[in-house]
Amino acid sequence: MKQYFFSILLVLSAMTVSAQTHRADSLNERLFNAKVREMVYRLRITDEQKPKFITIYRRYNEEMIAAWGEHQRPTRPTTTDEAAALQRHRMERQQRAQAIRLRYIDEFAKVLEAQQLNRFFDVENEIQKKLKARRNHSQGRNHSQGRRHHH
Repeated sequence: MKQYFFSILLVLSAMTVSAQTHRADSLNERLFNAKVREMVYRLRITDEQKPKFITIYRRYNEEMIAAWGEHQRPTRPTTTDEAAALQRHRMERQQRAQAIRLRYIDEFAKVLEAQQLNRFFDVENEIQKKLKARRNHSQGRNHSQGRRHHH
């Protein structure tokens, strides 16, 4: 009986993880497609450039996500050692991201024109800032909703 219960629990856990992974993949794909639309519009990428650009941009995007790692809630260090470790971690992530940007300049240069390439990283940064602001706004809203008192 224990084995049966454990087996059911294991299957349900696997199904939950699978559903969460699928939901995250779906969200990441929708987010990527929105970023592509914004890039195509703001950089005036032509129909001819678009397939090659998307292929390179997808690889770039995946590497950047891996470099930044999982999004973590901001922590408030209480000791100097914690603050130093947090700053070191942030700078290491920035360093990994910068190395990826440097590697991809030549890749994007094969597809984009000079003016498009000059604007690419600025547009990318603006998109990331918008996403971060939205995420912070929604987290703040969720956080404040969690503290409401019902009478």
